Order: sequence, then C-alpha cells, then structure tokens
Amino acid sequence: MLPLSDEQRVPSAGMVLRRRLCSLALLATLTTTTVVACSGGDDDATDAGSAGSAAALATIDTSAASAPALTGPTVDGTVTTTTSAATTSAATTSSDLATTTVAPTTAVAPPPPPTVAAPPTTVFPAVEAAAYAVFDPATGAFLSSNQPDAPLAVGSLMKLLAAQTAYAAGASTKVVVAPDGLIIDPEESRIGIRPAAELPRDLLIRAMLIVSANDAARLLALDIAGGEPQFAELMNQNAAALGLTGTHAVNATGLDADGQFSTAADMTRLAAFLMQNQTFQSTVKRTDATLNGQTYAASNDLLTTYPGADGIKTGHTTQAGWCVVASAQRNGRRMIVTVLGAPTEEARDAAATGLLDWAWAQVTATG
Repeated sequence: MLPLSDEQRVPSAGMVLRRRLCSLALLATLTTTTVVACSGGDDDATDAGSAGSAAALATIDTSAASAPALTGPTVDGTVTTTTSAATTSAATTSSDLATTTVAPTTAVAPPPPPTVAAPPTTVFPAVEAAAYAVFDPATGAFLSSNQPDAPLAVGSLMKLLAAQTAYAAGASTKVVVAPDGLIIDPEESRIGIRPAAELPRDLLIRAMLIVSANDAARLLALDIAGGEPQFAELMNQNAAALGLTGTHAVNATGLDADGQFSTAADMTRLAAFLMQNQTFQSTVKRTDATLNGQTYAASNDLLTTYPGADGIKTGHTTQAGWCVVASAQRNGRRMIVTVLGAPTEEARDAAATGLLDWAWAQVTATG
C-alpha cells in the first residue's frame, strides 16, 4: 500500500520533530469565539483578485534573450488587518494567521512552454518524476522542462488555484462560522477547525497554504460558493481566465478525483503569478501555523533545508505521487521549479534541489 498523502497522512514523529526544530513559531494562537451573525462581510477591494478583471494571461516570448521580466500587479497600498472585538458576548484573540492582506488586482502572466535551454555549466541532475519545469521569472523563460503539458494528478498543488479563487472572491476579513457537519477524515491534513469556530477568510487561506489544511479549504468552499462542487466550478472559471488550459478542478482540496488534473507548466505559471501577490509571498514562506494552542508544521520541507527557499506548495496523493512547486531567491533573483509524480518524498525534494541548483548555475554562466 502506498503511504498516506499530504492530505491523507499523519506526519511521522521524525518529520514532525525535524520540521518543528526548524520552525520559527511565527503564528499566535487564535481563540475561537461565540457564534455571531455574519451578513456577508465587508468587500475588500485590495483582495478582489485578478480573475474578474483579467482575460487570458498574456503570452510572453519564451526566448531567453528577448523575453521581458514579469510585471507585478498593481497594488494600491491598502492593507486590511483582522482585529479582535472586545465585548461581553464575543472575545477574539487575533492570530498571526490573519495578518495584512494585499491581493493582486491585475493578471500578468508568466509564459507557456516551449522550453528554452540555457548552456549547461553543470551536469543536469537526475530527476525521478513524471514531469518537471524550471522557470526564471526575471526573463520570463522556462529554462528546462520535461512533459510540461502532460495532464496529471497534482494533489494539494490544486490548492494554489483554490487560493487564487478565494482571493478573487474578495471580502478577506469576512468572518466564517464553521458548521457542525464539516466533514474531515481524521487522517487528512487539517488545522483542527472546531464547530462554531469563527474564522476570517484570510486565516483560512493561510491555513490551506501553509499546512495544506483540507478543513480550511472545505470551509472556504462552503462560504464562498455554497459547497465544493460549486467552488470547483469557480476554480475552473479562474483557470480559464488565467489561460491555464491544462487544468481542471473537481474539488477544493486536491484529493484524487476523476477529471481533476493539471500540468507542470500550468502549476508553474500559476505559482509565478501568485508570487506577485505580497500576501501570498508572506504566507507560503512560513514554516508553521498555530491554532487553538496547537502548532502544525508547514508541509514544505525545503523551507528549512534549501538556502533561500521561500515557498511554495507541496502535494501528495496515491495518483499524484509526490509533487512540489518550489521557489528560492539568491541575490534578489527568484527561480521556480515544479516537480510532479516523484516516487518518494526524498526523490521529490532531491529533484527540486537539483533543478534549483542547476538553474542558478545557468544564471551564473549567462550573467
């Protein structure tokens, strides 16, 4: 039997110890409150996302010599912070999961393949994976790829599209009340949302991205669209608006389902787009999250093992194998690598590490 997925496994004692030793314990405890009525929340213009305002992502020349750098989204400087309400009926302790939110307002895309190969200056790493892609946001070029357009299960990498859909829905500080019947398998990755807990949308997005929390993803889907099938349809509308033609969602969590798939190229392009969002950046580089007095390690081991790593997301299911979209910076320059379908967690991390090292060697060689 294959091991449990990121979404369907309880981390081993060794993995938890290793992650917690490296964790920065950046998040404060959020104390759930008495149920309060919520009429829909304030519509936060800075969290409006990009799907409503953008057509398909722009096509950018993939020639390494001529491709322009990615242009970041317009940000008007407005930030929204969730604060606690001190009343006799509801006392909320603010959590570090619910910090300032700045969402993209303009869709500016990284390019599709084809691959542009840089002159090799190091031996290309051995990559045990079904597909991979290496992307340089500074030039807008894919430096290398293998099977970049193959439709594959991607596990919790699909939560990247769920996050973009939640950003696009706006109202980031709207408080969501968890229902009694929020169905979460005890073996799934989760943040421990209790019935009647009152949590803002931005906190749920952070929980979904940092610890791959399926309960957070499902609660967002219920609040934004009324259920997972309806939310998946919104995800597909966002994918179409962003030009992610190789991606189709069936649920909010990324768990294996017929008809749910994406590609190495699409996941790379979506990740590069999201990394232009300062809120998203600050979220995916975090090494743990705390809620109700319990700390959960981030699912991305590379954050504590690879120099300069600052994201982005892991995934693992029976069908997907071990997957990661990894980002790292050196001297202010970022590289993004996507690995899909690795046979083990170690093979996934080794492939991402080797591809990032190779990418930096190409940058050094070409100046």
